[in-house]
Amino acid sequence: MNEIDAFDKVLWGLNVCLQARLLVLLLNRKNHRIFPFLFVYLLIAFLQNVVTMASYRIWAFSSSNAVRIAWGTQGLVILGRALAVAEISRRVLESYRGIWALAWRMLVGSAVLVLLYSLAVASFEWRLLVLNADRGLELTMTVVLVTLFLFARYYEVTIEPAVRSLAIGFFLYSCFAVLNDTILESWRNRYATHWNLAGMLAYLASLLLWNWAVREWQPEITLGPALLSQGVYQTLAPEINLRLKLLNEHLNQILGPEAKRP
Repeated sequence: MNEIDAFDKVLWGLNVCLQARLLVLLLNRKNHRIFPFLFVYLLIAFLQNVVTMASYRIWAFSSSNAVRIAWGTQGLVILGRALAVAEISRRVLESYRGIWALAWRMLVGSAVLVLLYSLAVASFEWRLLVLNADRGLELTMTVVLVTLFLFARYYEVTIEPAVRSLAIGFFLYSCFAVLNDTILESWRNRYATHWNLAGMLAYLASLLLWNWAVREWQPEITLGPALLSQGVYQTLAPEINLRLKLLNEHLNQILGPEAKRP
C-alpha cells in the first residue's frame, strides 16, 4: 500500500470503522430485520474494503490483480446499494400496495435498461462496464429518491425520521458518484487518485448520516391497508389524502391481484 497517501489510508480506515459500527448498531438494535437489504449492502461494502485492502498488501496498489479485485467486487456493492434504496422506497410505500406494485416494476425496468446501456457503451471492456453501470444506477437512484420525496410531499405521506436520513445519505452519495464517475471517464489517468479520495469523503458523510439514522430501534412496517375510509378523508383531510386513496385504488385495479395481496 505504499502508493496510497497517508491521508487516504486514515480516511479509508475511518470509513471501514464506521461501516463496522453501523453493522453492529443494526444488529444490536435489531434493525437488520427492518432493513435487511441495507444490512446486506453494508456487509458487502465492508468485506470489499477488507478484501481490497488485503490485495493491496499482497500485490500493489496499481497491480492488475488488485485492480481486478477492486472493480470486480464493485459490481456487488452497486447491486447491494440499489437494493437498499429499493428497500427505503418500499418502507415508505408499503401501505399503499397499488402504488408500490407499480413502483417496484419501474425500479426493475430501470435497472435492466441501465445494464443494457452499460453493455452497449462499454464495448465489453469490464472496467468501463462497471463504471457505466455504477453511474447509471446511481443516477437512477437519485431520480427515484427525488421522486419519492416529491410524492411524499405532494400527498402528505409521513416519512419516518430514520428512513428520511437514510434516503438523504443515499441521495447525497448518488449525486456525487454520478459527477465523480463522469469526471473519471473523461480524465481517467489524471483523475484516478482524486476520484478515490473524493468518493471516500462523500461516503464518509453518508456513513455519518446512516449511523445517526439507525441509532434507535425502528418499528416494523404495519402490513395491510393503512388508508382510512373515504368518509373519514372527507371529514379530516379530504383533498390531498383522497387523491392518494383514489390513485392507490386505481393502480390496484390496473395491476390486479398482486397489488392487492396481503
